[in-house]
Amino acid sequence: MSQSANSHARVLQDAIEAHKGGRLLEAEAAYRSVLQVRPDDPDALNFFGMLRCQTGHQSEAAEFLRRSVEVDPKNPHAWLNLGNVLVMLNRDEEARTAFTRATELAPDLAMAWFNLGVCLGRCKQPLEAASALHRALKIEPGHLPAYESLAVVLHRLGNYEEAAEVFREWLAHDPDNAMARHMLAATSGAETPSRAADQYVRVLFDDFAATFDENLASLEYRAPQLIAERLTREARGDAPLDILDAGCGTGLCGPLVREVARRLAGVDLSAAMVEKARARGCYDELLVEELCAFMSSRPAAFDVVLSADTLVYFGALEEPLRAARRCLREDGLLIFTVERLNEEQDSGARQRSYRLETHGRYSHCERYVGAALAGAGFGGISIETGVLRRERGSEVSGLIVLGRAA
Repeated sequence: MSQSANSHARVLQDAIEAHKGGRLLEAEAAYRSVLQVRPDDPDALNFFGMLRCQTGHQSEAAEFLRRSVEVDPKNPHAWLNLGNVLVMLNRDEEARTAFTRATELAPDLAMAWFNLGVCLGRCKQPLEAASALHRALKIEPGHLPAYESLAVVLHRLGNYEEAAEVFREWLAHDPDNAMARHMLAATSGAETPSRAADQYVRVLFDDFAATFDENLASLEYRAPQLIAERLTREARGDAPLDILDAGCGTGLCGPLVREVARRLAGVDLSAAMVEKARARGCYDELLVEELCAFMSSRPAAFDVVLSADTLVYFGALEEPLRAARRCLREDGLLIFTVERLNEEQDSGARQRSYRLETHGRYSHCERYVGAALAGAGFGGISIETGVLRRERGSEVSGLIVLGRAA
């Protein structure tokens, strides 16, 4: 190696060390100095491409990484990096090609198989995605994100028994994971909890918040409208009301009831969802707290408690209904929706009050809901059926429930 080549190699190594150490301006200057003299250095192109991605210049990063694999098409890590940047740019088909090339060059590179599996899922190829994710786990059995991604793919395919086995293996490597534990119960039917764990609900909706409203719109979601209609029919008098939106989520109920509210409060476990609700600008008070604890801490504070599809994360309803009764004033209204457990279609429904469904939410028998309301101190109980949304092409039947604080 010539003295000049040695010098450039040292500069490149210094750039990599600065990059690893977070000294990005120093690393960028060094990468540029190498590329000015050796514009086709594949390693400099690869690492500089990743730095440009890290600093928010994804399109430019993709071009540097593309040049790197053109110069040295046998570097699986450069193909992997290129695929990752292409995914960020929503160029999924190109990313799939890059990840596939990485797996061909390095068949034992678990991350390449994992990223290929995730990409195939984005490309609506679930069977191929499952195969790639299985391969990643065979290479690296403790790869936790691969368990999650594989379980999601199998669940969407309706392969619940296989999904349950993946959730079981995931728990073996991550025994405190609330998502794996809850969904194992949902897909296997074993050890059903009486309610979803707070951590499960929090993680689920923090992750879901960014696309929540758009996803529900595509499902023709109607629970907030159904609740607002019941409130309009049942509220007595013209006096403005103190209303609690219990499990407010992104605040879909807020605009529908703001006009009749003197004070509108919302509470939810997910901080990300509450921030979405805050952006609507129609709540007087928003808090990130556990629902039952919050309602129990506000005795006789509200005229109305609304809850759109929040109690679907409770199997046993006694605790939240008692808490709702405590925070309501005399003759106050509780209106909520849950998914309906159809006793006619489920031969075992008469022996149960609720069921944890494979999607992770609970459905409830109408007779149980009525009994739980009465036991919590509600009268004037009225339960109607309606369509809450569409899911996988089918209507989801729900109960629109009303009770008055006796």
